Amino acid sequence: MDATCRLDLQAVERALREVQARFGELSRHFTEPRDPFTDEVLLNVLEGYALIDDYVARGVDLFDLQQLNLMLEINATVLCGSDSGRRREFAAHLAATEARFFNNVEGGIKDLYNWYCAYRSDSIWKRAAGVYVRILSKPQLFIEGNNRTGSLIVSYLLMRAGLPPFVLSLDNAEGYFNPSSVIRNSAKHGVKALYELPKIKKKYAAFLEAHAPQADAFFLPGTCVSARRRSH
Repeated sequence: MDATCRLDLQAVERALREVQARFGELSRHFTEPRDPFTDEVLLNVLEGYALIDDYVARGVDLFDLQQLNLMLEINATVLCGSDSGRRREFAAHLAATEARFFNNVEGGIKDLYNWYCAYRSDSIWKRAAGVYVRILSKPQLFIEGNNRTGSLIVSYLLMRAGLPPFVLSLDNAEGYFNPSSVIRNSAKHGVKALYELPKIKKKYAAFLEAHAPQADAFFLPGTCVSARRRSH
């Protein structure tokens, strides 16, 4: 039996604001340049956390064939939030993303779904890390926002297993961004991928587990209820 809890979105925002305030300093240790951590980016990511919190609370299984498309909503949220005007502005991009998501043979949702099914028995850390690697490696699952969307899907998987989400912090920023650069420069297919990606997945799984916060850091007190394990 695992605990299903509701996110403390204010605590998540505080952690993100701390990173935002020191992003220039932190970025000096990143192996690749990163886009500015603007208020718009932060608030869209926060809306993404609210969305996955709702998914988990409602028992949504993102890896059910009938619900795979809900990953597109996570990506749309990190890119333009839930504002209808921004959605209209991004309409062409969102349509192109949907086409890529469903039709890209090498890097679309079919590839991710097949990988997930093949490794369903892995530990939650390896499964979450593997999903992140599969989303971010070339060709990427989405046109844009793969890091942010991938991290939210990782958080969703962890929460489904009764664990706290991954939230960017001062302690884990370098350990998150630098491996992410390695992953997004790696191909998900080919001979090299056969031995390279499992090593990357193993290292990222260890990173996620080592930096897992205490549950009370990001869950609202008193909201956890006993629930059947739904992480499969």
